[in-house]
Amino acid sequence: MHLIKDYDNGSSEIKFSEKIFLQFGGGKMIKKNLISIISLIIFAYMPNIVFSATQISEISLKANLFLDSLNESQVNAAKIPFNSNERSQWTNLPNIMMHPAGLLIKDMNQESRKAFHKLMRATLSSQGYSKITGVMLLDDLLQEIEMQDWQANKERNDFVKTFSKPMAKAFILTRDYENYSVAVFGEPNDPSWGWRISGHHLAANFTLTDGKIAFTPTFLGSNPMEVQNGRYAGFMALANEGAKGIELMKSLNRAQLKKATTSNKVAKDIFEGVGRRKSIQKYEGIKATDLTKKQNLLLENLITEFTNNAKNEAAVSQLNLIKDDWDKLWFSWHGPVDADSRFYYRIHGPRVLIEYNRVDENHDHMIIRDPSNDYGEDWLGKHYEEYHPNIKEVIKDTKERAAQMTNKK
Repeated sequence: MHLIKDYDNGSSEIKFSEKIFLQFGGGKMIKKNLISIISLIIFAYMPNIVFSATQISEISLKANLFLDSLNESQVNAAKIPFNSNERSQWTNLPNIMMHPAGLLIKDMNQESRKAFHKLMRATLSSQGYSKITGVMLLDDLLQEIEMQDWQANKERNDFVKTFSKPMAKAFILTRDYENYSVAVFGEPNDPSWGWRISGHHLAANFTLTDGKIAFTPTFLGSNPMEVQNGRYAGFMALANEGAKGIELMKSLNRAQLKKATTSNKVAKDIFEGVGRRKSIQKYEGIKATDLTKKQNLLLENLITEFTNNAKNEAAVSQLNLIKDDWDKLWFSWHGPVDADSRFYYRIHGPRVLIEYNRVDENHDHMIIRDPSNDYGEDWLGKHYEEYHPNIKEVIKDTKERAAQMTNKK
């Protein structure tokens, strides 16, 4: 609470306490009025206190209900010790390329699937829940699109083009909503625990400790970014991340654009993806302090598009940490300022790293990290190492798995 209210009346300032004192009768303030003031203050702060306890207990309850819906072998797959390094070994690759730790949706019954969605809704905002489930459902649609291309003998533009036709089909069939994995780290009743949902284009990591919630790193991607035809034409899982970046860039004047644009070449992908944590060593672009008030509001609006995937309290808490170092915040851009082209942008400061990359004209990736507190490590006093896979080895193993799947049929 701000104790001094600055009224725009010259040099005079009225302290909050003095204002209340005058309002309730100055020196004649009676005990009843004092009690009223205290009650008002307690009432004003109580919702935040209650909300914190309620949200934490609600997430823990839903995690326990999810685990209770599983049989013993499923619990063994889904539950991982909280101190395990597996917490930081996430992947956003298709299931056939890297199998995420945890229990796959395909191995859950209907009760468990419903319990899993309740856990997501308890942890995420309605915005975050819609985005994540949208990304997951897109994988089914991607399978349908790629199967149509496969049947039409359309050549791929990725490494799968080297596969035989039966192997390529096996790869495509792993594009599947049921190939996302859920892992619970530790005991949901303990002071510190976490959980994760991961799979193709998705890795959302949540840490709960001592009444606080961390939701970084979170990686999301969409392919197709916008469905081009068919019954779902126009659907987008990540509708605003690219558009709001373009909006901010279009608000800049020529000198600001020159500062913000640090490369005319588009990045191949985000720089701090899986296993590449802390690979960005310096800030670049234009500082928030070099933006106008209106432009800073656009920047904040862009940031909240990422932070607000978490529920209100966690989102607000993270945004406040970012605002504490607003004068150390940087924004940079690679590529053309064109909504229909490939481009990349970055928001970087002591308590946030946001990257958005248009991989191609209809395929995007994004990530949000807290450089100081991914996986809640600052709160926990523990450093986590991420694993960066050797992509050549991954492709080799993927080809072997596709061949095995083909031979089984």
